[in-house]
Amino acid sequence: MTQHLATDCNDSAKDDSQLSVQEQNGILNLQQTLLAAVARGDAAQEVIDRLCLLEEQLVPNAAASVMVMDAETKRLNVLAAPSIPVEARDQFKNLRPGPAAGSCGNAVFRAEPVFVSNTYTDARWAELRSVAEDFNICACWSMPIFGAGGKLIGSFALSSFEHRTPSAFHQKLLEIGAHLVGIVLERQAKDTQLRLAARLFETSEEGMVITDAENRIQAVNPAFTRATGYVPEECIGKRPSMLSSGRHDKAFYVALWEKLQRTGHWQGEIWNRRKNGEIYPEWLVISAIRDRDGKIIQHVGIFSDLSEQHASQNRIRFLATHDSLTELPNRMVLEERCGQTIAWARKANHRVGLLFVDVDNLKLVNDSLGHAAGDVLLQSVAQRLRHCVGDKDLVCRQGGDEFIVLLDELPGFEIAATVAKRINERLGAPYHTDSGELTTSVSIGISVFPDDGEDFNALLRKADAAMYQAKEAGRNTFRSHRLDVSSDALNDLTIRNGLRPALDRNEFSLHYQPIIALDSGALIGAEALLRWHHPTLGNIPPDRFIPVAELTGHIVGIGEWVLGEACREAANWVRLGLGDLTVSVNLSALQFRHGTLEAHVSNALTQAGLNGRRLELEITESTLIGDTSALVEQLANLKAMGICLAIDDFGTGYSCLAYLRRLPVDRLKIDRSFVADMSEDADDASIVRAIVQMAAGLGLRTTAEGVEEAHHHEALKALGCTEVQGFHYARPMPAEAFARWAADRLGQSGAAISG
Repeated sequence: MTQHLATDCNDSAKDDSQLSVQEQNGILNLQQTLLAAVARGDAAQEVIDRLCLLEEQLVPNAAASVMVMDAETKRLNVLAAPSIPVEARDQFKNLRPGPAAGSCGNAVFRAEPVFVSNTYTDARWAELRSVAEDFNICACWSMPIFGAGGKLIGSFALSSFEHRTPSAFHQKLLEIGAHLVGIVLERQAKDTQLRLAARLFETSEEGMVITDAENRIQAVNPAFTRATGYVPEECIGKRPSMLSSGRHDKAFYVALWEKLQRTGHWQGEIWNRRKNGEIYPEWLVISAIRDRDGKIIQHVGIFSDLSEQHASQNRIRFLATHDSLTELPNRMVLEERCGQTIAWARKANHRVGLLFVDVDNLKLVNDSLGHAAGDVLLQSVAQRLRHCVGDKDLVCRQGGDEFIVLLDELPGFEIAATVAKRINERLGAPYHTDSGELTTSVSIGISVFPDDGEDFNALLRKADAAMYQAKEAGRNTFRSHRLDVSSDALNDLTIRNGLRPALDRNEFSLHYQPIIALDSGALIGAEALLRWHHPTLGNIPPDRFIPVAELTGHIVGIGEWVLGEACREAANWVRLGLGDLTVSVNLSALQFRHGTLEAHVSNALTQAGLNGRRLELEITESTLIGDTSALVEQLANLKAMGICLAIDDFGTGYSCLAYLRRLPVDRLKIDRSFVADMSEDADDASIVRAIVQMAAGLGLRTTAEGVEEAHHHEALKALGCTEVQGFHYARPMPAEAFARWAADRLGQSGAAISG
């Protein structure tokens, strides 16, 4: 891995596609600080010590060090290790490079990077094992340092006080650190310093400008010209004020020059103007160059164009709260706004309406004219929806072909129906696109606070159900529970009244859907799914009776029964020799708030004689809203029982990304809606990819639900998803059928199981 001394330090950081904006900023600040130090002519030892400390700030729980090789003895000695005890540094004196001489000795011996994640067991630390154990050096990543002409002169290392493998960010820091140390060491020789400065000036990705004591421009580099549009002939002899944007007042520049005169250094963000008149942001570092008498003779300015960074940050902030296709607010914004609107409605004693708008037959447009035409249609629908509501109302895109309208300050239900009728009429008019004239319609479900629910989730469920009734009624219309056929209302009442005695009558059962490891295809467990066979209504879908159970509070008792039944069946799998299988059980937010969950789980495990590690509990994202400290405590207590924890339907609710690092979860379950549309919806594919990558970064497993096609399997495997479940592998099945299915998969006979 040969590097040339004169290579610009930014070249080593060009491939930053894997790095977050924060990591890129950290690298940028590191480079700028060290370049400024080099420009000021700081002593080599001071610069290298500062580099070590800056890298330690970017990599918590680690210490940086530099070792250089004696040209005569070919032995390594510590040059800089500001955070490592002297006793530890002494152990590395006169270290002979070799295959077992630790990470640094090995990196120099092999002339290539060496990343050791466990010094206690790795053979490359055989000769220094006692040092690692005495000073808690758990991991060590080392990068060889090359000088001019590719000469190997030492190593730069990050020693970690925990066992871990370097990320792409850590490796980039190592590359930059090794490269900068090489530059600084060679800079000690005057001739090399001059060549390096000249090369750096010409090839740097940062713009550079040198002025005299009177602040007249003496030289600019090519990066300056690329950023500003001015060639050297147009600016030499002039002052940098020719670039002024007019955004900063006189006081700003007075403060800048006052600090520069006083400290010899200034850095900060500043807005300048290009030759074409465009105003842009840059990060500017100015250093004063003094002669031997301390008199300022020159100024060196180094700047980086922040235009793309600002644009990326603005786009990231926008996409966090908006749909990328229609630029409408997303569900996260809607849920927050709906909560605020309902709170105000309670005080003002007025109603709030929620309209669930579904575009009819969008799939037909996508299949016949292509997804580009479908996207144009969705954008047009979004624009028309905006014009159908008032300024206080909110239109958001739920995803796919679904939109939601929040109507504020409704005097009565009739106004919501009037808005729905207006939407049906206006969205039914022809759309003129490049693909020709298109017509479509929408089906709308209406729910109203407080009549249909007291919170966002309740209103959304009612509006969603009403929307499906509108589709069943022939589409291009709207429905509400106020307009429901009486039989539906009677069914709801029957469900509500039937929940209480259902447990006593043994009307509930559990079906089990296999969970498969993507890499090996092995069966690793099953999700327990609740089924209800009502004596008069027959089989009732879970999405009909579970929301009612949650609203009535019956979900607590039902959930206790589910835990006990699932644990007993998992214990039966052990007795049948079906392998190390885990049973997954869904939990309701109400079970957490009830205060008896931990006791119910402990009792279920004890009664079944089941080891806690064979039980996984699934919680939804909506459960994460509220008293997070209490939730974290409950989850920690459950983890103490050995239980695995998973977040179900991840990405569809309140995405508490900030909470994930606090929650002791093991797995994220990707909602089936994203999996189903991966091949047709680029946004869904991107969401799945982002969830998998984020989970991997946090050390979590991912399970994709609703895998129904072979191409879903291959796509998820390519993305690095770890586990899958869905009809492509097996449908949910009763306990006995699952046991036979699992036995067949393991090569056992069904007869042996039944016997």
